[in-house]
Amino acid sequence: MVNVRRPREGELSILNEMLAMRLQELEAKSNDSAAFIGTLGIGKGTYYDISRAKGNPTFRTIERIAARLNMSVFELLGFNEDDARRALKRNGVDYDELTSAIADRSKADERVAAHARLRK
Repeated sequence: MVNVRRPREGELSILNEMLAMRLQELEAKSNDSAAFIGTLGIGKGTYYDISRAKGNPTFRTIERIAARLNMSVFELLGFNEDDARRALKRNGVDYDELTSAIADRSKADERVAAHARLRK
């Protein structure tokens, strides 16, 4: 078994911090905090954990939040498109291919969820 180091109490992820700050910013811009939280498709407790950088959201959760806000994951994290393109290009990743793959996966997840609801 691989020995995985878990973050110690007090250690925060930069990604978690960026997401928390961005969600707080977007919530402050909304006229109705409760409606904003409801829009995200996650529970209140999950939202409060994430917005305080206490939670450890999966990439799927981040994708879901971004999709519900009609944003890319990059926009949700506060990157503008040009910055994201440059950063990805330096690492050999095409921005358009990546955003397309994320969108396709989100659509597939939605179809699977809809199918599961129909089976109930």
